Amino acid sequence: MSLSRPRPTFTSRFYFGLFSLTAALLLTSSLPSLAKSTPYPDSHLPVELQGQLVKAVKGFKQKKFAQATADVESVAAGAQDTESLLFIISTLDGFGAPSVKAKRACLEKALSLAKTSDELLNIALKARQAECFDISKAALDSLVAAATTFEDLIDLAHKAHQASQHEIAQTAVKKAYTLVDNVPDVFTFAKESMNVGLEAMARTALKDLVEDQASTSELMLLMPKIGAFNMIDVTRLALKRGLEKSKTVDDYLAVYNQAKRFEQEDIVKVAAYRGKKLTLINKIKDEKEGPMRAKERELEEKERKAKEDMMRSTGQIPSGF
Repeated sequence: MSLSRPRPTFTSRFYFGLFSLTAALLLTSSLPSLAKSTPYPDSHLPVELQGQLVKAVKGFKQKKFAQATADVESVAAGAQDTESLLFIISTLDGFGAPSVKAKRACLEKALSLAKTSDELLNIALKARQAECFDISKAALDSLVAAATTFEDLIDLAHKAHQASQHEIAQTAVKKAYTLVDNVPDVFTFAKESMNVGLEAMARTALKDLVEDQASTSELMLLMPKIGAFNMIDVTRLALKRGLEKSKTVDDYLAVYNQAKRFEQEDIVKVAAYRGKKLTLINKIKDEKEGPMRAKERELEEKERKAKEDMMRSTGQIPSGF
């Protein structure tokens, strides 16, 4: 008689499937915990380098600074990106001056690997915190040099402002101003400068714009936008320059209206006085020139007729025929 394997029942198949599913769920649920079991799971460092970093941090805690510094330098040598290097620096933040040499090694390599503006900005921030000011300046110089358009520089200024890096924001804004070459860009520049806390740069740009205008009419057309910045000194400068450049009654009237709008009563009075004065001068001039011009036309007509008579007497054809 041959022996045959017993046919599995429905119940046995059910329990076998349940066991397999449970085992699979346990295995998958254990994977994150395995990842988190490494010393620094967010460091982007290989496990081996994480172990070396643990050793280095322990050395700093035990005040074995020379060995700990050497261990950090070894970890930094193996790091492959700026994020890993900046993470290493963050683990040393509580150790003060003894950790500066180790931080410098990380910063120098991070600077050599940096490819984006965000990476350079983060390096500049970390370097400043670590009091490695030369590296901070180098990162800043590279950051500004990499931004070549007005838009890029303004974007950089905003990022620096959000990171409370006033120096970086100011350098970026100054470079952006060298690229401004038209009136709309001046107002955009002034607005963005105000947004990053650089009111002085906005004021400089607006004053330069005022001084660049050649006529009163050009200045008065800009007044609504200039006035929107609520800088009384710039508003008054534009109105005064408008007065200085006024040549006609219409010019004085335009200054009068704008000064009235911005409640600059002293300029309102001056514009009104000079406008009335010029109106009177023009009226007197017209009255004087009226009879004189009539005499000039009479003389011109006599000369023309005399010339025509002479030409007829000599047989020549008078001009105009």
